Amino acid sequence: MEHTLLDGARWIADAPFCYEPESAFFGETYRNHVVMGAFELESVPARAELELAVLGYARVRINGKRADGSELLGWWTNFTKKVYAHKVDVAGLLHEGANEIQIELGNGFFNPSPLRLFGKYNLRERLAEVGTPRVAARLVDGEGKVLVTTDSSWSVREGDLLFNNVYLGKVFDLREHAQKAAPCPVTVYDGDRSVELSPVAPCVRAGSVSPARIFEHGGVTVIDFGEVVAGFLRMRVAARTGARIELLYSETWRDGGPYTGTAVAGYAGMETPRGVCPGGPGAPEPAEQHDSVLCHEGVNEFENRFCWHSFRYVSVTGASAADIIEAVATYVHTDLAQVGKLELGCERFERLHEAAIRTKLNNNHGLFEDCARERFGYGGDMVALAASQTFSFNVAGLIDKTLADFARDQTGRGGLPETAPFMGIGSNGPAYGEGPLMWQIAYPYLALVADRICGRRDLLEREWAGIECFGDYLLGFDAAELAPHCLGDHGSLIAQGFSSGSPDKEFVGWCAILWALGLVFEAGERLGCDVERFAAAAAELRPRIIDRFKHENGSFGDGTQTSWAFAAELGLGDRSELVGALVRAIKAEGCVLTTGIFGTSFAFRLLAEYGYSELLERWLLREENPSLLGMLADGNGALIEMFDDPLASCDHAMFSSYDQWFYEGLGGLLVARDAQGCDKLTVKPYLSHATDSFACTWKTCKGAVRVEWKRADGAVTVAVEVPEGVETAIESPWGSEVLSSKTEGMRTVMVVSEEKGGC
Repeated sequence: MEHTLLDGARWIADAPFCYEPESAFFGETYRNHVVMGAFELESVPARAELELAVLGYARVRINGKRADGSELLGWWTNFTKKVYAHKVDVAGLLHEGANEIQIELGNGFFNPSPLRLFGKYNLRERLAEVGTPRVAARLVDGEGKVLVTTDSSWSVREGDLLFNNVYLGKVFDLREHAQKAAPCPVTVYDGDRSVELSPVAPCVRAGSVSPARIFEHGGVTVIDFGEVVAGFLRMRVAARTGARIELLYSETWRDGGPYTGTAVAGYAGMETPRGVCPGGPGAPEPAEQHDSVLCHEGVNEFENRFCWHSFRYVSVTGASAADIIEAVATYVHTDLAQVGKLELGCERFERLHEAAIRTKLNNNHGLFEDCARERFGYGGDMVALAASQTFSFNVAGLIDKTLADFARDQTGRGGLPETAPFMGIGSNGPAYGEGPLMWQIAYPYLALVADRICGRRDLLEREWAGIECFGDYLLGFDAAELAPHCLGDHGSLIAQGFSSGSPDKEFVGWCAILWALGLVFEAGERLGCDVERFAAAAAELRPRIIDRFKHENGSFGDGTQTSWAFAAELGLGDRSELVGALVRAIKAEGCVLTTGIFGTSFAFRLLAEYGYSELLERWLLREENPSLLGMLADGNGALIEMFDDPLASCDHAMFSSYDQWFYEGLGGLLVARDAQGCDKLTVKPYLSHATDSFACTWKTCKGAVRVEWKRADGAVTVAVEVPEGVETAIESPWGSEVLSSKTEGMRTVMVVSEEKGGC
């Protein structure tokens, strides 16, 4: 039986809250709510799915049992233009006779508190729509028969949360007198909404961690989980009636105790180099990750929901170590299928790889987030990490949603927001609603990644009109006007944090325009569209950049590593010579990469492609600060936002692009720049001396690609296997001589000599 998603379902919830004054948002006055629907079954269907769309977050129970895959249900988007629905398998929870569905609602990003992130960004004022959390749902069996749907017959009761906020945490009310009010009829909300099935899998629980130790420190009980976890805390604690337990979450230990500042929401209420960031009326100062529990007599059990925390340490007041019966930290993130598998044979490589994967997953809850402090989908981060993301996970669904999020908030003249979804940042681009150029680039860039890597030509076709509009937007500026709105090579070690300007900011800004025009041209060319005007604009701009920024000695701009990386990537001269200059610049800095997130991503690809992987290996294996391994020296297992900034997040994936080198460098797997769905590859491994064996498997949309090599008896055996239909050039590893080679079907085995020389 054919049916339309959520057809006939009404949007329901409790009556709208009335917050007056603004400070009331931070009080403990308004409980969350649970909507309930009853239905009868003559027999239990073999298959049954709950279709559910939610403004806010939802958690589902049927007949008192939790539905799998229902963590943080309800993806954030521009709710005025699109709401994403999920399908949850609930067949195993139904029984004959009377059944009941309970859907607990949380605020999520639909009902945020008016917290002023960074002292200025009040999501309640800046999001397209805010309001009382609500839900539309229906239960459908395997034949398409609707078993129950949300309507006026449903009821609503209060939940056990006196407060819930995606940044600040929750207040649990577990007292015996709580939740005694009788259920009331739901409020039905009129109005049609555009709803479609989410292209992104839901959030799932992904492993739990027990405390490494529980100890007393400064009169406070501290739980140390030994690593940074992004997810939920579950506890069982013995307490007296009326006791209040406070939980304060922190990522790191600093100045003799747990330090909360790295994850304070938008620095609100914190002292920064620019002064105290005001959080707004009623807001906690600082706006730390925090939960409170109002207890009943005996054992109190609670677990996070509707908010995830990023934490290693939990500071507990109101309960001693002896009172804590159980404490478990659970990773919760988008259910991303892992498509890459590495066997690195080197402990330091393994540690770096695990940190990259963990940090990326820690910051993915329905979108490519930056960190717990902000939880925004910054376009710049997406550009820097796209290559490494596609080697690690099946991100086609996330790219699908992200592209749509950008397109929904594209400005009338074609500019794009800084974040997807748009959250109101309007201070870094040419106009309100338009981000810095390198962040706008994410839109055409991800569309090309979808086509080139994921084989999703449909996404490129769907977004072409918006990409073309963006290209015409670029043509409406003179480069000198647009270039300052770039932010440069964000995160460069030279800048030493966020307070000083990025190196080569002006040069990078001009390069960003050239890059953006090239992306628009490539997108249109792939689709056979008329894009000559973009090619002509790029051809006119290129010599202007060279004339303006190239010096007599051949260097560009400030002569930094960043300048060489951008010049090489954009072909502002002979690419091999420019890559060689980049190598010399890196060596001049003691093999330390001083590039920001974009230059670093370029460097890993370019140096692998031109045979300088040994230099990247030195950087990756470096342990003294600044270094990536130095970021991991505290044992947290997650990467830090910046190499040299005390306020940097301690759970931030911005510099994890190095993970692509394990595939592109050690594996030699380079996807051709003109590939479609990974149909053209070059394989030319780098035979590292940090390990005697290596293997990688990458599940592409064409099938699995595998590269492995192993040293034995003075030679190296290299085996490469590719799927049918993939045009592959298999070359001898850098500096090695082929001693023998044999191909059977799609598998090639070479025996080569040890590599000679180095970079």
